[in-house]
Amino acid sequence: MAPLVGSGIATQVVSIAETTFGVAPALTGARAYEVKSETLELKKTTVQGQGLHAGGFYDRARRRVLTNYDVQGAIVMDLPTRQMAYWCQYMVGSFGQTLATPTQIATTGVYKSVHQGAGGAQVLGSPQGHSLVVQKGIPAVDGTVEPFTYVGTKVTSWELKVSTGSIAELTLTLDARNELGGGGNADPLNGSVPSLLAWPGLPTSGLGTQLFHFRQATLFTGGTPTYATGIVSLVGETAAANVKDADIQHSFTMDNARYFLGSAGFKAEQLENGFRKINGTLTVEWLSSEAMYNAFAADTTTSLQLTFVGPTVGASNYLFDVIIPNIKLDGETPKASGPAVITQSVTFTGLDDEVTCPIQIIYQSEDTII
Repeated sequence: MAPLVGSGIATQVVSIAETTFGVAPALTGARAYEVKSETLELKKTTVQGQGLHAGGFYDRARRRVLTNYDVQGAIVMDLPTRQMAYWCQYMVGSFGQTLATPTQIATTGVYKSVHQGAGGAQVLGSPQGHSLVVQKGIPAVDGTVEPFTYVGTKVTSWELKVSTGSIAELTLTLDARNELGGGGNADPLNGSVPSLLAWPGLPTSGLGTQLFHFRQATLFTGGTPTYATGIVSLVGETAAANVKDADIQHSFTMDNARYFLGSAGFKAEQLENGFRKINGTLTVEWLSSEAMYNAFAADTTTSLQLTFVGPTVGASNYLFDVIIPNIKLDGETPKASGPAVITQSVTFTGLDDEVTCPIQIIYQSEDTII
């Protein structure tokens, strides 16, 4: 039994896929994740009715009504070497893609899954019909851990970043239908508040759960994107020199305000209603090759690959690899602001080249299932 701890150090976060949108399934088999912080919270819309009457100088409590519920927030975590295929499918919408299913690499005991954003040669890939549940346990000062369960949850955006001397950090921004906590709020799809799931623990087989970090990262640019056996790779790419940090962002544009009469103030499933976006930033020292400046100035198409090669497992490695086959650089001209080494903040936009796919994540670990 875990010791009583009346502070945030005892926080826990677990997640599992939903079968029916907005309906909390049994949490048995939910995956556990160590997080750095979270901001998930219930938001309610209230409206104060106005009524003029003799002797009335204040708004009346009986004229205040609650109309809608909403949930938004984010989970921030160090990028783990285990149980990430689960999140990858929600991050790019790789549901229905054959390569997203973990497949063993030869007989190494390492399993590879490939997740691609829809576009180009990859036509499958939508978050529609796929939602998840997140439950957080929030410790009270008396050591009691209170559960808050988020149903009808979608990943609306994510950010992966790494900088000199740091652990890679992943931020998942979430939008959900409802928060089930406390005494509940008369949710017609959930008659009760789920109990706190006993912490299932992290994967400990093999090398256990470790973290991807700066020393394992390499950023490649240039090269020609190729598409073979359903997987995108770069040919002729080069490792970018003097990169101090990298930041990749992906977002879905969703209608998350689908409230209808008769829905008791709860939203229907969030649906895509605009183009997806891929953006990012690199900080590099100014080099005499001027390669990035020239690509920026001429708006030349190039490619980007951020690869984390983790510890060796058998005859293979843990791997988290992001390829954006088609990017345009958005800036900047180097500037001398003083005697320090001159750096460039290079922002970029990922686009669909109509041949490969807009974004691809390859993940390798000892996990045999998504």
